[in-house]
Amino acid sequence: MEAATPHDPNMKKAFFVIGMFFTVIFLARIAVIRADETPVKLVPVLKINKEYDKRTTIKPSTVPNGGNGLFAAAPIKKGEVIGELGGRLVTAEDPPANQPYLASIPECAWEETQPYRYLDSKDFGGNVSRTNFAPSKINGIETDFQNAAIAQLCSYPYFVFVALKDIEPGAEIWSSYGPHYEYDKFMTAPEVRDFFCGLLKIDCHEKYTYEY
Repeated sequence: MEAATPHDPNMKKAFFVIGMFFTVIFLARIAVIRADETPVKLVPVLKINKEYDKRTTIKPSTVPNGGNGLFAAAPIKKGEVIGELGGRLVTAEDPPANQPYLASIPECAWEETQPYRYLDSKDFGGNVSRTNFAPSKINGIETDFQNAAIAQLCSYPYFVFVALKDIEPGAEIWSSYGPHYEYDKFMTAPEVRDFFCGLLKIDCHEKYTYEY
């Protein structure tokens, strides 16, 4: 019996059948994998100028229970931009519930941001999204703790953090979150109360009030 050669028609047919078999198996495996995966939901993200993030660093906050905080990595002068706030753009019909990273886009910018009304900065928010809160007053006494403020703009980038005073490298950056944030759960914790009252060198065990 003659040995088959690469040019033998029967040999070519055998290779074709084997190739088709493995192709079908491979495609079937892909179909199974894709069927098991959760479809990726694409979301619009507000891009920011990442150059500003070189001025700061994120590390554990000095505030008890504060998670990560924002710290100056270089000198920042009063009035300078610390960073831009980015994140996922959210419509009025789809605001996430109980989301502490949610910011309302200024109404004067709605024509530009249509149909989006909110910014969820939990992800893609940039360094400034980790800025922690500090009270402006405790028991009616000015604290002078806040060294940054959020400026809302009517045009892109819509949110920037601005230095309220000169900030030295290594200093933690604190700001107010405005009138609509739920502060009490965090600020009434005894360790948080004692931390801020200790910085102010007052005793808050008998009386403790704060303002944002």
